[in-house]
Amino acid sequence: MSEQYFLAMQKFTVLDLGMVLLPVASQMEASCLIIQLVQEQVKEPSSNPFLRNKQAQISEPSLLRIVQQISGVGKVKAPLLLQKFPSIQQLSNASV
Repeated sequence: MSEQYFLAMQKFTVLDLGMVLLPVASQMEASCLIIQLVQEQVKEPSSNPFLRNKQAQISEPSLLRIVQQISGVGKVKAPLLLQKFPSIQQLSNASV
């Protein structure tokens, strides 16, 4: 990052995101620090901002399109339903 944007990025990080800036001397030191933070917080994944939730890949896109046709189910809810109920049979037998 160039020095032109550093101050704005620093303000955004601290004030808008509420994160703490840690001074580092090099990219190598920064990467080691990030790795250490991730390893320390593996015990509590929900509080680790560096870990992302892995989304299951849907094997059949046609199944996704079918579930999206259910009333009240769209692009967000359909994959969540298919994660919990991987087949049409399981989904149709599920309670409301």
